[in-house]
Amino acid sequence: MARHTDEIDDPSPLAGARIDVSARIGWLLRTTRAAAGVPLRELARRAGEESALSPATLSRVETAGRRSGRVIAAYERSLGLPYGHLRAPVDVLARTFSYAPADTEPYLPEPTLAGFSTACDAVAVDEVAGHDWLRFAEYHTLTPFGLPTATVRPLVARLVGEVGRSAGAAYQLRYEALSKLRCSPYGDVVAEEIRQALEVPGIQRSGDLLSAVTERPTPELVTWCGELLGHESWLVARSGCLGIQNMRSVGGLRRSDWLPLVPVFAAACDAAAGDPLRQPILSGTLACCPPEFRAAVRALLTRELVEPRRAAAWNRSRRNRHFAHASALAGQITGSSQGETMLARLLFEVLYDFRATHVTTSCFLLAASPFADAVRERLCVTALDGPDETTRHGAAYAFSTLMIPFETADPVPWLASPDPVVRGAGLSICGWAGVPLPGDLLRSLVTADDEVARDALFAAGMSEQPELGALAAARRLPAPVRAGARWWAATGGRIVR
Repeated sequence: MARHTDEIDDPSPLAGARIDVSARIGWLLRTTRAAAGVPLRELARRAGEESALSPATLSRVETAGRRSGRVIAAYERSLGLPYGHLRAPVDVLARTFSYAPADTEPYLPEPTLAGFSTACDAVAVDEVAGHDWLRFAEYHTLTPFGLPTATVRPLVARLVGEVGRSAGAAYQLRYEALSKLRCSPYGDVVAEEIRQALEVPGIQRSGDLLSAVTERPTPELVTWCGELLGHESWLVARSGCLGIQNMRSVGGLRRSDWLPLVPVFAAACDAAAGDPLRQPILSGTLACCPPEFRAAVRALLTRELVEPRRAAAWNRSRRNRHFAHASALAGQITGSSQGETMLARLLFEVLYDFRATHVTTSCFLLAASPFADAVRERLCVTALDGPDETTRHGAAYAFSTLMIPFETADPVPWLASPDPVVRGAGLSICGWAGVPLPGDLLRSLVTADDEVARDALFAAGMSEQPELGALAAARRLPAPVRAGARWWAATGGRIVR
């Protein structure tokens, strides 16, 4: 459906079952081009005659949101963006929602032995860049070339270990590389390596791995995610919820594949009654499921289940204070009307939507957009001084999904808050900045197995603090905290390229 040439919006209902994927693709392309100050005619000239892209064609691509990997790659080259900068978030978005438009012209790397060899050589070095991981994955999924499984496995294991501690584009490119390999003939290798990674005691960064492996849903994964709901680690249990939500959205499974999960899910909900680390995400995950699944689970519950965190209303009325706040943030970020309408929608989802697939894909788009840095800064203000707890918590949680790197960070104003969610956000920002915590402060924050300790370990791990070894051996600390410190000490720190 055609849209106004100056503004692209997703007109679907805020609480609707579907979003307008095409509109979001068009918005990312147009705002990126507009921010670079490149008119359509100039973009067509830069793309070259061999691209066969006229200004009229490019306009239609943006306005209709046509999904074309070849055209999006031309945007990247013509605007001087890194390899995969736009394609990665678009492909993640489209793969997440089963009704998304197909890629009419997929991007294909040059199918030559020389190109394949170069892609393989680039991941055989000590420090691999994110775009090299993506190029490696694309050669192994989109061309006739491919290394033997035994050779690919250690590379996949390394990629699995890097995804969760990467920031910004380095994260998006690695996640997309891992997901592409999961949806390829190497998919079983990816699944096996992710399962092995989750067996390591104290794993701290499992969410992205469960999201990646569930990009190709199977009945076996439904069973496994159900088992993870009762995992001794609340972090892993939460990741099981994310996997279930992702498979529900990606689609491809039969109704009968989900039926065995009903009693398992109900038992997990009852076991988590009163547990603030587990119950809210179980509630949100159940709310994302079809009505018949929700009804079947609720019929088995013996304990009351809390309601998921929600917006005050799910409409764009000015009387809806939460959408009004998202709109105000969008106006502050853009400073104009260019891209503001869609930006408000994406910010609303990041702040208030309980559906992890909506939050995650909106974060991918925002982090790849020209507004990324401004979004990061406005969310900092909102997390500290937002109008209500729902808004402050939405902003605080957003940093762990946006994964935008910070150049510097100061935990002091965040730790002054009595709200543990806000305190944790300040610690996670230190992690994304690679800023170590003072030793005494770190030790004071990890005395309980809670979200603040998780975020303190994240800051220490991403900055590779030497205190991690002592924490891993400190018998006075809870066993999960010691295991988490041990995991970070063995895994390594922040990756930004």
